Amino acid sequence: MYQIINHAYQHAFNYKTNKSIYNILTGKKSHQTFFDASSQQLLSLYHSLPRLKYPSFERYLNELNDEEPKVNIKTHPRCTYDSLINTFNCIQLLIQTVSQSIHNDFRFVPITQQTYIQQRVKHIYQHIKVNDLESKFITEIEQLFEDIASKHEHVYLHYYLQGYDEAMYTRQQVSLIESKSQQELFEIEMNQLVDVMFEIEDIQKHPILNQTIIRPTLLNKTKLTLHQLEQGHSIHDISTIQNVKLNTIEDHLLELFIKGYINDYDTYLDIKSIQPFIDYYKSHIGIKLREYKQQFDTLTYFQIKLMIVGIERGDLVASTET
Repeated sequence: MYQIINHAYQHAFNYKTNKSIYNILTGKKSHQTFFDASSQQLLSLYHSLPRLKYPSFERYLNELNDEEPKVNIKTHPRCTYDSLINTFNCIQLLIQTVSQSIHNDFRFVPITQQTYIQQRVKHIYQHIKVNDLESKFITEIEQLFEDIASKHEHVYLHYYLQGYDEAMYTRQQVSLIESKSQQELFEIEMNQLVDVMFEIEDIQKHPILNQTIIRPTLLNKTKLTLHQLEQGHSIHDISTIQNVKLNTIEDHLLELFIKGYINDYDTYLDIKSIQPFIDYYKSHIGIKLREYKQQFDTLTYFQIKLMIVGIERGDLVASTET
């Protein structure tokens, strides 16, 4: 917990309040918090400490020092902490299902009871069975853990895998086995989950495991906006239908981009005309939005935010990098 708070505090922009950092870590369901997390490269820490109380958070901040951290926190720009966990749960259940299938034993208690994860695994498993991909799946798993092992002195995630006649461990058990505190394990495991996500995003390398990626969940109003976009409505139409201001729908759009549900930037941006903004941003990260607006007064605040989201997600890159 301490290292996570320390990382978030050290990487937050100077003008951001402690409360805004706290909101990211505890997972406040607001569009401002989503944007704060994405723009500061803290998205995968969103909702990582849901039980953290503000007085405790302040106490941790007051105790921060310059000592070398035991764990250097890694972050992922395209997923929240819940997305990391749910994706790994999906991998766990898929491994369990394939293992039980190989031994012709389908009487087992699923490692997770979350319905949408079970449905996702059922779909992937059927794909594996129909196309006789069991050996390919096993190879992907072995490759994944080899790649994770190459990045870490010791891998702990394997303790949480379950298969035929082999139960997973609890973090408490792993703590005793490895002589590490549960808190340190939590931080190390989160780093390893980040690396897992980076690895399986490579669909060429992991075509099966790529299907286990669970995107962050959307707020209900944003789900409605996504549904209406898919029906072909414009954002102005959606604003009228929902009887809300246009900037409310723009907040929904930003959430959809941040969480990876849409990526048609050119629908809302003229990429060629705003290339100078991308170049400028790289040398002016962390200034207030109004300062970007002063430099690029033809862009709306929504367009500026969308550009920042695209850059931080890695969807939009400066011309010098292409």
